[in-house]
Amino acid sequence: MTTYGAPPGDGGLDALLEGSPDPHAHTSAAAETSFLLGLVAAASAPFSVMHAVALVTGAAAILLGLVGLIRTSRPDLAGTALTPAGLMLAVVALITVGLRYLGVDTAYGDDALPTIRSWLDTLNGRLPRP
Repeated sequence: MTTYGAPPGDGGLDALLEGSPDPHAHTSAAAETSFLLGLVAAASAPFSVMHAVALVTGAAAILLGLVGLIRTSRPDLAGTALTPAGLMLAVVALITVGLRYLGVDTAYGDDALPTIRSWLDTLNGRLPRP
């Protein structure tokens, strides 16, 4: 990425912090969306109630990840790290759901639901009542 405002040849942290990113470079929307959908798919895959969410968001993350791989090959688009991360998260989520359909118990998040519920009840109890 090209930076402006830093003198050439002057290194160090100050030069890095003073330089601003190239105003013409931006992150690919497909890369960002692929990462976010992959994150949602990976977070919902451990819960048995969330099969459909993990499948739909995982498939969408893979499709957008492939688009993101193609789009981020252009020099004016960033997001080359987000796209593979989104693809990896989506593949892990789809493998987890696929193993569940094959009979392997991968719903390891269901055991944590009572703990999560108690945490949420504790946090809700700290909020002021209207």
